[in-house]
Amino acid sequence: MRLFLGQRAWVLQRVTALVLLFLLALGAATLLTGPPLGYERWHALATSTHGAVLIVVFFAALGLHGWIGIRDIALDYIHAPMLRLALLAVVGVILFAIVIRVVLTMAVHFARGA
Repeated sequence: MRLFLGQRAWVLQRVTALVLLFLLALGAATLLTGPPLGYERWHALATSTHGAVLIVVFFAALGLHGWIGIRDIALDYIHAPMLRLALLAVVGVILFAIVIRVVLTMAVHFARGA
């Protein structure tokens, strides 16, 4: 069973890497093919429905990708259980807080617009 859990984490990290790569390429293509960058364009991209969803998906994938990487490093190299637990708790709270902050920021923009 442990092998399956490790394999699932490995596959999930590869999938999140592909999602991040796709969204970064999509963002670069959007920025390079449009009019010059300015505040209005950034705001329009970030507050559009598609843009907000893609931003939330990007940060969720980034958080999950980072969590799996840090978890694997901690499990491999930190042998003291309490230190490992403390590190994983701090990293987990920080990554979760970042994703929640992004979701709430996007929600506020849509609440103001409605």
